[in-house]
Amino acid sequence: MKNKFLSLAIVVVAGTMALMASCEDQTAKILPTDPVEIELTLKQKEVVALTNRFAFDLFKPVVAGEGSGTNIMISPFSITSALSMTLNGAAGETFNAVRSALRYDGQSLEEINDTWRKLVTEMVPVDERVVMEIANSVWAENNFPVKKDFIDALKEWYLAEARNFDITDPGSVDIINGWIEEKTHDRIQNMLSSLDRDLVMLLINAVYFNGKWKHQFDVKNTTERPFFVTPGNPVNVPVMYQKQKFSMSRPEKVTLVELPYGQGNYSMVVALPDEGIALSEIVTGLDAGKWEEWMESLSYGPTEVELYMPKFRYEYKRKLNDDLISLGMGRAFDPGTADFSRISDEEIFISFVLHQTFIENKEEGTEAAAATVAGFTRTSLPPEPEVIDINRPFLYFIRETTTGTIVFMGLVADPTGV
Repeated sequence: MKNKFLSLAIVVVAGTMALMASCEDQTAKILPTDPVEIELTLKQKEVVALTNRFAFDLFKPVVAGEGSGTNIMISPFSITSALSMTLNGAAGETFNAVRSALRYDGQSLEEINDTWRKLVTEMVPVDERVVMEIANSVWAENNFPVKKDFIDALKEWYLAEARNFDITDPGSVDIINGWIEEKTHDRIQNMLSSLDRDLVMLLINAVYFNGKWKHQFDVKNTTERPFFVTPGNPVNVPVMYQKQKFSMSRPEKVTLVELPYGQGNYSMVVALPDEGIALSEIVTGLDAGKWEEWMESLSYGPTEVELYMPKFRYEYKRKLNDDLISLGMGRAFDPGTADFSRISDEEIFISFVLHQTFIENKEEGTEAAAATVAGFTRTSLPPEPEVIDINRPFLYFIRETTTGTIVFMGLVADPTGV
């Protein structure tokens, strides 16, 4: 009898475990194997297309402003996010100048804001195999009066945090840098070296990306191979290798190959100039129209490729004032013409736009981060406090202020006197 009960118990337990395993199999999440479309309205697609136009228009002066052989990386997404927040505080001709510099001519502020809220909310969760994090914040100095409508707009459309800082506290710069470091997983560090005494507000965007290749490279296939910094100047670098089907094309003067991450919503497109073609020539001829041609050429399906790709890791930092002024944003940087009256009744202007990035590319995938800080300063500094040094004989009066009644009055000739 005991054996029968034991056998029955074993059967029940086994059946229960099998049922649980079956339920787990049925409830296990099936992740997509292809890109999941983020659906945009026609207006949102227009804003994204104009944002890409701004990206290439900005990239050219940035590249031109650096010396040959410098590794460069910008995040147009981060820069445009910070400057689109700025647009919410601009008025009059300053609004028109910032909007035009961002290539948003013809787009209403609501259309621009609506697109950014869509991107911020839906680009983050679209691929569970890819970590994509976006953070925005507005920092106002304790004594700087900011209009509530401006703060509310940034919270609503950009999911921005509203914070305060004390310009007299030497630790404030560390608090702000700490926020940037936290949001970028410590990849963007010590972005601000100090805070000027006349600084009243900061608008900050931070982006963090960590994507695993859909087709990862085998570490065992990584070897030292020459990389030609210039045609006659090879250096040996670690180069990854794999044989795989990738989208590729060979438009004029360049070879393109696209490497997907995760399910393919994110990818890296590599553009390799043909031998004898300088990289600067490709950059000079690159714009949003050329980019669309490139993307079209990659849409014809994968081709088997033997891919040799160098590993790399570097950081980049640049003050973007001159680059943005060259695109038509000069009025926003000019204390005499800037109009940010939708931020505050005090007169302010943009004193700096600072951008910092990080990237590491290796066998498993790519880790990248970026932060953009737009700093605002008073157009005219508040006057220095009047100094009153009561160091000689004086009068004093004690009064009731609402009636004007003088209760006491006196004269001090010698404070040490009894």
